[in-house]
Amino acid sequence: MFELREFGDVKYYVPTTIEATGIIRAGFSTREGGVSGGCYRSMNLRWHCDDTHENVLENYRRITNALGIDYRGTVLSKQVHEAEVRVVGEKDKGNGITRENEYKSADALITNEKGVALAATFADCTPVFFADPVRRVIAIAHSGWRGTVKRISTRVIEKMISDYRSEPENILCAIGPSIQLDHFEVGDDVAKEFIDEFGEDTVKLYGSRYHVSMQTAVKKSLTEAGVPSGNIDDSGICTYCNSDLLFSHRKTNGKRGNLGAFMQLI
Repeated sequence: MFELREFGDVKYYVPTTIEATGIIRAGFSTREGGVSGGCYRSMNLRWHCDDTHENVLENYRRITNALGIDYRGTVLSKQVHEAEVRVVGEKDKGNGITRENEYKSADALITNEKGVALAATFADCTPVFFADPVRRVIAIAHSGWRGTVKRISTRVIEKMISDYRSEPENILCAIGPSIQLDHFEVGDDVAKEFIDEFGEDTVKLYGSRYHVSMQTAVKKSLTEAGVPSGNIDDSGICTYCNSDLLFSHRKTNGKRGNLGAFMQLI
């Protein structure tokens, strides 16, 4: 379950199954509670756009404060729609937030260090939270369609197993707000990639156009890597349908800010 909460003017979602471990802070931002204007209203976490650096930094400060996280200790991924999983730690604090992002590629971040907050940004792509409360390991993946086809979620699980001795049955996963099947229209070539990789139940034909369920594909990546289906919490929240509260690239033809997913061991 993803629960909508408020901290002052800031509204954000919490994956409650992960929060219930008692050792992790985690959340997913909405548009509410920031300082940006126009199409970026108001909690924009997107760098390198028409919004000001000062606005975006203040927005990061506000959302992390609401989650009980220090923005200066946060590590931002570098999303290039691939499937690289990067291990981060104390030395990475501030990457992409208080200093320029030094990564060339990092669509997923993983850590077992307390006080190191992981962050990734979204505006329709699928956020995936990972937590092993036994080995005390957390990860966040930015699962765009290319990364999904390359099974970035599987790669995170494999990294947790190989580097931290995690057991898949102990790993909790949560799929955050993202564009859902009804609104994610794709070309025939993309549909074929999903069918070839995950099977026909990940796509649906609407008239003459294919639509893809990213969430179904992500779940398959997770369960086929050994995560029990009961350990997977799918928010079911569509960014396109809820564009008043959430940024959606498709709904606005790219005129939008970014949402953020955050996790930290405590």
